[in-house]
Amino acid sequence: MTDPKQLAKLEFVSFCIEQYKKVAGMGGCEVEQLFSQRGVITFLFDNYEVLHTQSAQFIQEEIVEYLNNHPQ
Repeated sequence: MTDPKQLAKLEFVSFCIEQYKKVAGMGGCEVEQLFSQRGVITFLFDNYEVLHTQSAQFIQEEIVEYLNNHPQ
């Protein structure tokens, strides 16, 4: 069985992917690939405690800022 905290983090990452794909006009697979390649998933896991309490807009802004500061 999956640890409840890990499951919550996975659900959060899924939520972030869904929100980002709407804003960026991308498909879910494309966003997942981008997030994986650029370390966004690790960033979201590592900062879950702070980020999951914020608004969807704030989280998206943090993701964009992370991507801008961590180029390929």
